[in-house]
Amino acid sequence: MSTPYDLFDYTNFWEKRSFEDKCERIVLGRFFGLIDKKNRLIDIGGGFGRLASIYAPIFSSCTVLEPSIKQIEIGKKKFKAFSNLSFKEGSLPSLPFPDNSFEAALVVRVLHHFESSEILIEEIKRILVPNGYLILEVANKIHMLARLKAFFRGDKSFSQNFKPVDRRSIESIKEKKITFVDHHPKKVLSDLKSSGFSVLEIYSVSNFRSQFLKKTVPEKVLLFLEEKLQKPLGLLFFGPSIFILAKKTQK
Repeated sequence: MSTPYDLFDYTNFWEKRSFEDKCERIVLGRFFGLIDKKNRLIDIGGGFGRLASIYAPIFSSCTVLEPSIKQIEIGKKKFKAFSNLSFKEGSLPSLPFPDNSFEAALVVRVLHHFESSEILIEEIKRILVPNGYLILEVANKIHMLARLKAFFRGDKSFSQNFKPVDRRSIESIKEKKITFVDHHPKKVLSDLKSSGFSVLEIYSVSNFRSQFLKKTVPEKVLLFLEEKLQKPLGLLFFGPSIFILAKKTQK
């Protein structure tokens, strides 16, 4: 069955966004280091397995769950050297796995395709073992630039409004194209805690992704600053992406 992801060239997309990719690998390297049992990992909505090269070498068994057959075919060819890596067709909000299937779940650049996080978090919790880990990326509604824009237009309630922001054009909304929203990180954190997750770390990612900075400042300098500031800026919900490391409780 065809999906919207079949029509997009993700390989080319990420070749042009190597800085953002490197920023995400920085935070994932840190988070993976905090996961004590590295047995079974699932990369939900993992596309062609863009991030497989960072987790496949350290987890015993890795599964990329992806709705696009095209992306799965690309991934199987691209990462055939990893014998512990498999691809499976499927997607949220209904995961094709029994309860307690994985020690770790990775969900990056997926939540922005859903208007709410509660049901997704509950389903991910179901497939995690007790004390299993979730790494969840949130497209941040209240990043610093958005807050500044709200301030100058006199919107005093912007940061307190938990409703997600639809980033599609009016035309795309009318044509009912795939959902693309920014979420309030405090709402997602609240949903995690309500579902029985303990939040361990909150990092701000891709903090210097502006085209101006990338053209004027050497990438090595930006990545150095990124590595140093991801954790402290996470407390401020500063950047466009917020990465959360959470742990499922026993109950």
